[in-house]
Amino acid sequence: MDEKDTPLDEIFNTVGVAIITIDDFGIITSGNEAAIRLFGHSQAELLGENVSMLMPEPYQSEHDKYLQNYHETQVAKIIGRGRQVTGLRKDGSTFPMHLSVAKHRVEGKTGFTGIVQDLSELDQARAANERLGRILDRSANEIYVFDASTLKFSMVNQGAADNLGYSPGQLSAMTPVDLKPYSEAEFRVLIAPLINGEKNSLEIETTHRRENGTRYDVEILLHLSHAVDPPEFVAIVQDVTDKNRMLDALHRSQRMESVGNLTGGIAHDFNNLLTVISGNLELLDLQIKDSSHRELLVEAREASAMGARLTQRLLAFARQSRLLPTQVDVNVLILGLSEMLRRTLGDNIELKTNLVSQLSPTTVDISQLENAVVNLALNARDAMSDGGTLLIETTSVDVQGSLASQLEIEPGTYVNIRISDTGTGVPQDLLQKIFEPFVTTKKDTHGTGLGLSMVYGFTRQSGGNVKVTSVLGQGTTFDLYLPQSSATGQQQQNPTESMELSNESIDARTTVLVVEDEERVRRLTVRRLTALGYEVIEAADGYAGLEAYRENDSIDLVFSDVVMTQGMSGYDLAVEIKSVNPQARILLTSGYADDVVSTEKLDALNLRLLRKPYDQSELIAALEGELST
Repeated sequence: MDEKDTPLDEIFNTVGVAIITIDDFGIITSGNEAAIRLFGHSQAELLGENVSMLMPEPYQSEHDKYLQNYHETQVAKIIGRGRQVTGLRKDGSTFPMHLSVAKHRVEGKTGFTGIVQDLSELDQARAANERLGRILDRSANEIYVFDASTLKFSMVNQGAADNLGYSPGQLSAMTPVDLKPYSEAEFRVLIAPLINGEKNSLEIETTHRRENGTRYDVEILLHLSHAVDPPEFVAIVQDVTDKNRMLDALHRSQRMESVGNLTGGIAHDFNNLLTVISGNLELLDLQIKDSSHRELLVEAREASAMGARLTQRLLAFARQSRLLPTQVDVNVLILGLSEMLRRTLGDNIELKTNLVSQLSPTTVDISQLENAVVNLALNARDAMSDGGTLLIETTSVDVQGSLASQLEIEPGTYVNIRISDTGTGVPQDLLQKIFEPFVTTKKDTHGTGLGLSMVYGFTRQSGGNVKVTSVLGQGTTFDLYLPQSSATGQQQQNPTESMELSNESIDARTTVLVVEDEERVRRLTVRRLTALGYEVIEAADGYAGLEAYRENDSIDLVFSDVVMTQGMSGYDLAVEIKSVNPQARILLTSGYADDVVSTEKLDALNLRLLRKPYDQSELIAALEGELST
């Protein structure tokens, strides 16, 4: 028995796209299931209606014109053409669709078959792709897509193009090798683990080369995508130049802080040794009358004094110098130094100044600032053995935001002193550690390597900083930043300088409690005080000192070291004693800086501080000053 032919409408109903037939007047003669679902009309609602019901304006009017033209000319302009138009659903919503029209003839009658494909998802995908493209182009990161075989770029976002400076045309002909500091062979070895499936992604730190030849630091996350055929690499690249610069600055700062702490500790211990050495030499000097022996003592005391100056330089780097801040007009200071600098620099070096008018003052230790300027000028002289120009400039700088972070200082207004030379310059590797102790830019036989360390320590302790830039063969520039001040500064007086030095007024019954954890220093101090006629009680730490004070009503003065390795500090001892006897006389001493105990704390308890190492005359002055109050 022969099988019947399958009706055409049944075949149409199995097709996933909408199919609608109309007669030559535009009346719908059929619509498959896909058309019913797409437009939302039932079969009964479609049949016999004009197909224009499925079109919004202006497509309705255009369709009527097409039919009218067809009847007049028998030419169907849209036959065989596919085009994108807009469809109209029963609920009034519109959607993009692709329409293809074919002419047919059934039972002697002419009609048209329309095949409709819903483009909503395609348009949404296209819009999503365009949105993604805009996002990628506006991304702060550089994004690259390149072929796994040829390595040619297939996509480079706008952020990368802007940073690199290449045009899209140039980039389309390039590969990652054109940007990176390796050969193609080296790059293929690098990405081999991704191709072999050994790794899912790679993190790479390298540099990229711009069109102008400059390079910048990048971090790359590289992934091989098999979502496309052939596979492509996707690279997300971050410009980390600023981050690396900040990290380098942080590491340098931390290193300088560590070295400073170490240096300060060494200087403190060295000060204790010098105190013992110089003190015993002084006591010997009082007893030895032989001139030849006295010459040896003089040389030894001079060497001890040189050691003391060395420790002061170390303390300057460690930001533990004893500063005497006063309000300074930097322009006046530089003009005052100019003549001396011209003589020192020599005839083959020209000194120029460019000082901004009405420069606000800064409150710093004037002698330390003079030393810093002279030190930098002498460094410049040594870098210009064949002659050149030394330029000293001043200006006022408002430091805010990222500039404050870059300069590692608090936001505010600063006096900027710039000292530039046209010398040989400093190599980059040396530039990174130029302010560290015992690092010198001079020849092996010249310099101590402490001059720039002192400049660094002074500016940091004064609330500012010093920065250096240098180009080999062109010269070096140092920028000092010191906080601008508006309040009137006062020159601090060293109390030991204004006192008459004598021991005639010492009462033989005066008793001093010496609290010192370093045995040699304590032994020397006892000898010195005994030689001066004092009665002495000694204690090896703060707790022993407190106990001795409580047990002896005869103590007239407590002379204590500040920093002791065990037990309470000298300051804490002073607090305890003052709580028992507010009128107690206490003199503190330290080889560390004044800021081991802040000036505010000292003033609050009416305490004085004698710096180590000290000589006999300074000790007498400090004791008399305390006992006379």
